[in-house]
Amino acid sequence: MKKLLFTLLVIILLTSLTLVACGEETTPATTAPAATTTAPAATTKPAPAPATTATAPAATTPAADAAKYGGVYKYVLTVAPARPIGYLSEGAPDSGTAAAPATEGLISVDRKGNIIPKLAVSWDVAADGKSIIVGLRKGVKFHDGSDFNAEVAKWNLDLMIEAKKTPDRKSVDIIDDYTIRINIDDYKNTILTGLATNTQMASKAFVDKNDVEAARWHPVGTGPFIFDSYERDAKLTYKKNPNYWQKGKPYLDGLEFIVIQDATVRKLAFQKGDIHRIAVAGIDAIELQKAGYEMITEAGGTFSLVPDSKNSSSPWSNINVRLAASYSLDRESLTQALGFGFARPAYQVYPGSAQAAIPNLDKHEYDPARAKSLLKEAGYPTGFKTVMHVFTRVIPNDFSTATAAMLRDVGIDIEVDNPTPARYEDFRYGGWTNGLMHHALNNPANMAGLDNPYWNGTQFPSTKFPTGFREGLDAAQATKEPDPQLIQAVIRIMHDDVMVIPYLEESRVTFLNKGVHDPGVISHSLMAFICEEAWLEPSAR
Repeated sequence: MKKLLFTLLVIILLTSLTLVACGEETTPATTAPAATTTAPAATTKPAPAPATTATAPAATTPAADAAKYGGVYKYVLTVAPARPIGYLSEGAPDSGTAAAPATEGLISVDRKGNIIPKLAVSWDVAADGKSIIVGLRKGVKFHDGSDFNAEVAKWNLDLMIEAKKTPDRKSVDIIDDYTIRINIDDYKNTILTGLATNTQMASKAFVDKNDVEAARWHPVGTGPFIFDSYERDAKLTYKKNPNYWQKGKPYLDGLEFIVIQDATVRKLAFQKGDIHRIAVAGIDAIELQKAGYEMITEAGGTFSLVPDSKNSSSPWSNINVRLAASYSLDRESLTQALGFGFARPAYQVYPGSAQAAIPNLDKHEYDPARAKSLLKEAGYPTGFKTVMHVFTRVIPNDFSTATAAMLRDVGIDIEVDNPTPARYEDFRYGGWTNGLMHHALNNPANMAGLDNPYWNGTQFPSTKFPTGFREGLDAAQATKEPDPQLIQAVIRIMHDDVMVIPYLEESRVTFLNKGVHDPGVISHSLMAFICEEAWLEPSAR
């Protein structure tokens, strides 16, 4: 083990790390560094209880502050969008992020789970839990001048239902010009916050006039910024929407989403002021922290190996093989060597969540002898060959190298595959055989919703759900408010079956350049970019 730890430390000296997770809001881990910020926390309205009506406050006009206006915010992307950004029923999760300045959703949710109204101004869950009446904002126009109304909202939501991206939604009815009814199977305590995902609204009129092909890479929405251009794999640009429905916003003249894949180049660009915000960890985080840049942290995703357990011919369908892999991982050494104080060992998924963390968990602590014995029991006394497909946009190469070395030490001869983002998405949505997906499972704000997006049937289709998993999730989601005991029961099922193999929980670290004001990193998650709120001091423009 000392030899392995030394090897890992050598890797660190040769490589800088970038830890960036993908997904929704999280609850900060108790071991994560304390958040540092100069911005005030956002004030938001709590989610409504079932069978009650919640109405959002009217949009207000912010006090005039000429100093806030102007400049182009330069936001870095580690990879370019792999799937369409203007026709989101064909998109991937990163498509929605890239399109967000133009296409708004019905609501958004902050890191505490509070609902923030966007294009929806009210939501009323029926007493029988079978539908939600959603009141839509009036007087909003798309960038092409067409109206946002119930017909357009239904069209967008229907596309997502047809694409099987929203299994909890059955159908959508129009009540009147600005009211829709979303029909669901049964009430779940995740249903309202779920309206923050897969509800981004695009112009139906633009698609009708120009066809789907024209819309795929040209998002036309109601948002604070208007799509300008996309230079594939290089840069995505937006210009200010002068007719945005939130009066006085946005503050910025425009946005540039710049694609920089190399971590070292990204850091240098940040230090030169060529980009305004960066997410890093490891040596890079320590250097930027020492340099005095504003730093904000929160608990991030759980780095995990996701086995092909559904395919009966795969070695990973055998629980003893999955257990062997778990016992082969020296989580403490991985954290010590590669975490730099910005990570913690993970013996379960989401260990930093107060809702999900299981006390007195039976940990699969590092035990290579036991791992080899389990492989022998599974019928692989000399091991076997397999492959690890890496989510390269998120998982640093050092972690793939280190975990693969630990697996090889017990006889699991693993090939590390670093696919293109598009090819990885094909595995993620289409399935894979005889191998592992190396992914970062992001923390949902409501842990009862851990099936969305990962385990709702649209992602990781090669994963077999253990007995009681789906039923446990149904029970956890059926309560009025999330019940930690029910959530932990689901986590325990995942742990006991080794449905996934977690090994480390990262801390997300975001740095801002001087003069950059980005409230989204405070009120939402670090991945959130609330572009209508962001502004730049003259020195940062």
